Amino acid sequence: MDCPPSLQVTRSRSPMPSPGRPSLLSALRASKITLLLVLANIAVYAGLGLLDTRAFETLSQSSFLIDWGANVPPLTLSGEYWRLFTSMFLHVGFAHLAMNMLALWSLGLVLEPRMRWPVFLGIYLLSGLCGSLTTALWNRGELMISCGASGAILGLFGAALAYALRDRRSGRLHFPVRNLLMSLVLTFGAGTVFSIDNAAHAGGLVCGFLLALVALYSEKLRPAAAGATLALAGVIAAVALAGVASAYHDQDLGDKLAAARLRHTLRHMGFGSYAAALDGAQSLDACIRGVMMGEDPDGQPIPGREPGAMRAGDLRLCDGSKDGEDSRASLLARYLPVEYANCRAQAADLRNRVTKQAALRGLAIIDRYCTIQPRVYAAVFGQAPADLDMKAAYRARTDMENLLDGTGVEIGEGQGTDEESADAIVGILRDTGPLATALVDESGCPYWSCKR
Repeated sequence: MDCPPSLQVTRSRSPMPSPGRPSLLSALRASKITLLLVLANIAVYAGLGLLDTRAFETLSQSSFLIDWGANVPPLTLSGEYWRLFTSMFLHVGFAHLAMNMLALWSLGLVLEPRMRWPVFLGIYLLSGLCGSLTTALWNRGELMISCGASGAILGLFGAALAYALRDRRSGRLHFPVRNLLMSLVLTFGAGTVFSIDNAAHAGGLVCGFLLALVALYSEKLRPAAAGATLALAGVIAAVALAGVASAYHDQDLGDKLAAARLRHTLRHMGFGSYAAALDGAQSLDACIRGVMMGEDPDGQPIPGREPGAMRAGDLRLCDGSKDGEDSRASLLARYLPVEYANCRAQAADLRNRVTKQAALRGLAIIDRYCTIQPRVYAAVFGQAPADLDMKAAYRARTDMENLLDGTGVEIGEGQGTDEESADAIVGILRDTGPLATALVDESGCPYWSCKR
């Protein structure tokens, strides 16, 4: 994780008379963007803590950060570029947030009044993006998580250094270069000992310094020319960041991640590893399968019921709450529909990535099963939906079982008449590679009742 810089901002002695210490109110008026950025970071931290039960739990911290937009280089470079921005507002615990906000507040109060507020905000945001991208490129192919505002803060640090170098010969109040350089040495030195993202610090520092040089140059120009120069510099910086990110885009990893996510969801639903399935999901599906075959939960034939000719009301036989399993049944009723919604979304994502007709047919079977199954569960746990077609549900389940083996430790070999589709789907789900598999496993909640 990245940490805030060790910051020391002072005023040098000046031969000019001191203008006096500004009041807090006047300082706030001159540093509105700094205040807004501090409040935004605090609001994100507090808001996510209220929305997500994983926010303050050590066991699920990684999945929480990944889920809410931390910068994970392989994920970022596989197409999730929004992580470059969102990671700037995520923090690992209160101490991380407090240290970064103290650094931002201390530096912003002195630096923001020296420039126009759009310039200050632009340097902060572009430096943060540059720091995030530097981290993604430096650590591409590695499973690491980076978050925090310090890349952007180091950009302000670089801007302060640029202003300090310009003001060094003047008699005005300025940032002492020696103190700034000492703080940089301490900051990057700490990064060699602790788990600190020096790549983000370096990227933000360089970007902030260069942008500040442009801002200083624009001060010599007329207002119209200065505005055009600053706008052009911002556009060039943004285009450069986009171009570099695009040049390192990893399409192959994106495809493998899509397959790994679908495989992970299928295992939660009960297809594959027993250890990965939601508690009770496989026994519930076994009961549903039996009822659809005309059997009660004990495996005895239901009078007057043939396979494919059952009624929706018969599925109530599988409601575990009737047997005193209220807690597990209620959790399954709550979380299984979420998994099936994920299944549909992930199957749709894969359909946009594959071209083989056999694989597309297999994904259509998965989508059909994941579409109708939540209505089957609704019939188990409550009122059967009016549009539930039991024959269609029976066919969807049969097709799904023919496509995948739901009893093996791993995704099994294809079965059924459409062997080509089964082989194509099984091949896609197996060929995810260790990195994509590790990323999906790491982002998954360590206990299946996690929620946000």
